[in-house]
Amino acid sequence: MNFIRPARAARLPLPGLDAHYLDWPGSDPPVLLLHPNRTNARVWDFVVDASALPNRFLAPDARGHGLSGYPERGYGYADYLDDLVHLLDRLAIPRVHLVGAATGGNLGLLLASAHPARVASLVVVDPGVSLDPELSRRVREQMVREFRFASLAEARARMPFSARWSEAMKDHYSAHSFRALDGGAVEWRYFPPGVVETEHLLETPIWDRIAVRCPTLAIRGAGSEVFPRANMERLCALIPGARGAEIDADHRVSQDNPRALAALIDRFVGAL
Repeated sequence: MNFIRPARAARLPLPGLDAHYLDWPGSDPPVLLLHPNRTNARVWDFVVDASALPNRFLAPDARGHGLSGYPERGYGYADYLDDLVHLLDRLAIPRVHLVGAATGGNLGLLLASAHPARVASLVVVDPGVSLDPELSRRVREQMVREFRFASLAEARARMPFSARWSEAMKDHYSAHSFRALDGGAVEWRYFPPGVVETEHLLETPIWDRIAVRCPTLAIRGAGSEVFPRANMERLCALIPGARGAEIDADHRVSQDNPRALAALIDRFVGAL
């Protein structure tokens, strides 16, 4: 896929983690993009390409995901947040506009609450702030059951939450999200015990840990069951001045409707 704004892939050693991230050049402060659980930084390629913001964009692969390291343990919120703070410190970035999707949205809320000086603004996209336990159970089972496939074609056809993706999106994301094995088989680029532990973590509500004071935009996919409208309204009521918006999408908003998401982020960040 030839993008207007191609990303530079880079690696950075952090305490306990060999981190991989994508870096799109631009002005400061950067926009830091946090991906959902069991995905990787490539969920953001189409969003960044559709954005008119002049800002630098950064998208790390979280621990146990994509091309970052796969530690045997350390998949709680504190571990992910420590990685993000270390990443910003190592890159000498004092402050960012933060955009987090799904689990990345939870991390964005917690990072902005614990480190307010580091976050200039926050966009949370369909976060799992109190994930339905039955939905969580189904997803955790799928993470293990549908981890390895006989071929890349089979894996591409069975990517979760992909019903609304364009063919170009399916081609691009599948090309970056599976590891080739002997005999033509492939498996996901994630660490199953880690993503299962993280998914289970999402069942515990984090409302009492949210103390965000920066400008905030909460976005939900209109067809999503992960972030009901009632949760979006509750989150906006909890954060002073926060606004809510809906996009014609399901849960994986960045891939269902990247242009609409980019337009909302552009208007929000560009107006600050």
